[in-house]
Amino acid sequence: MDETVIFNRHGKSVYRVCYSVLYDFAGKPRGYLLGKTLFDLRGQHRGYYVDNVLWDRMGRVCGFMDGARVNGLELPQCEVPPVPYRNQPEPPVPEGLRELDLPGRFPAWSMMRLENLLV
Repeated sequence: MDETVIFNRHGKSVYRVCYSVLYDFAGKPRGYLLGKTLFDLRGQHRGYYVDNVLWDRMGRVCGFMDGARVNGLELPQCEVPPVPYRNQPEPPVPEGLRELDLPGRFPAWSMMRLENLLV
């Protein structure tokens, strides 16, 4: 995955995935993908990125890529993302991270706002 934009439940662009790092549009790194598992910069498990959808730890939809599909859930139209600032250097990945299995997926929006997922 080179670069992908992740949108929230309202279709607003929030994060960009550049290889295995999630950046905000100010160019600040916010998290890591290890396989399909999402971690914040402290190494805390925050969710999963599967089938172009960002799922929270409980298997509910937190964000999505343009063109994603979730059976049973209507996704909003995506807004045009802003022009990103230059990315800050990629921070070191915390040691001991391991890929985790996604529990069952539910076609419902998460209580967690995408903007708050990696704060």
